Amino acid sequence: MQEKKSNLSEMEEFEKYGVYEVKKIDSEDGNILRIFQVRNTIEERLHGELDKPAKLDLCYILWYSYNNFDDIKTVEVLSYYNDSGNMKIYYIYEIETRAIEISELSNASEADVMAYMEYYYRKIIKLGDLKVMDDNIPYWKEADNGYNSSD
Repeated sequence: MQEKKSNLSEMEEFEKYGVYEVKKIDSEDGNILRIFQVRNTIEERLHGELDKPAKLDLCYILWYSYNNFDDIKTVEVLSYYNDSGNMKIYYIYEIETRAIEISELSNASEADVMAYMEYYYRKIIKLGDLKVMDDNIPYWKEADNGYNSSD
């Protein structure tokens, strides 16, 4: 009963960030924690980048995963967005837990993750592998980066 209660509280924490499923996959190369998230909105963002709320969610999900799951070598986050009832992949991110340690995100408090998200986000993006599915995201969600193709 105690184990179920702790799992429920873990999912309640994750649900705050749109996570609907967490799978621990045993692998010869080490255990993988695969996290599935759904976002109902995407704010303006640059091509190949996440919007600001998604960056915060990703930092928190990685921090929580590292600090609450044992024997994990890799964390994968698959984020979908709800496009009028059609689920489309927004991004896939993969990082080894050793890289989370190197980024110092593992040592942060929950408040630090929230306050210094941009600082941690830049580090984890360099240490992991982010694939943003730009072709799945409506063009009007893309922010103007100041580049004009006629220049």
